[in-house]
Amino acid sequence: MQKYLQYYAKLREKYEKLMEGRHGFDTLGRDLLILWFITGFLNGFIRSRIITLLSLLCPLTVLLRMFSTNSVKRSKETRKYLELKENAAEFFKLSYRKFQERKTHKYYRCKNCSANIRVKRVKGEHTVVCPKCGKEFRVKIR
Repeated sequence: MQKYLQYYAKLREKYEKLMEGRHGFDTLGRDLLILWFITGFLNGFIRSRIITLLSLLCPLTVLLRMFSTNSVKRSKETRKYLELKENAAEFFKLSYRKFQERKTHKYYRCKNCSANIRVKRVKGEHTVVCPKCGKEFRVKIR
């Protein structure tokens, strides 16, 4: 057992020495590996050159990002990715909420600041005040 622990410690030391000054594994890398598994699974059913190419590019991109010494650039890419991922999540949450409340509320977009405004579904013409910018506008609910 002691022999295996020493071997593991040597391997870990070599790995740490190899990764010194490198970017390493991050959220974007993890999500690319998940995409790789999904595309590999899909490729088993749908034989497509595009899916095959995507399946090959994912692990290659992860490795290139892991061993990159330009951490500033990799961090910017990761931040941009996380921002896009958060925006997509917000869009789907809002869409789900709109669908669930479709019988009780109506959603409008403010013409001034593009904020989403939820209004109770009461027939008639109403004056709505945007909570974000304070602009008033009229809406008609049928």
